[in-house]
Amino acid sequence: MGLFKKKREKDENLALLRKLDQRGVSILAERDPATYQERILGRDGAFSITEEDELVISCENKILFRYSLKEIRGGELMNLSGICLNVGERRFVAYYTDGTLGKKK
Repeated sequence: MGLFKKKREKDENLALLRKLDQRGVSILAERDPATYQERILGRDGAFSITEEDELVISCENKILFRYSLKEIRGGELMNLSGICLNVGERRFVAYYTDGTLGKKK
């Protein structure tokens, strides 16, 4: 029974990450797990998914985030204004340009 739950969670995580493709990013920040302070890495960017199944976030024409979808655990912020991306011990927060995931322009 636990086996199916893990697979479902992975599938839901991948679906959430795939919805980000071509979305605008207003701010990308890295969060310190000890203090929860955020350090801004970039502004005015976009999400994209490569043919190699990597999530890429570029801001101001610089690639600031590039990881395989399988490595990332994602969870939306409670107010739906962005997403928290966990990769190993690193924590990133990307804020959407339009403030919500449900509305794709």
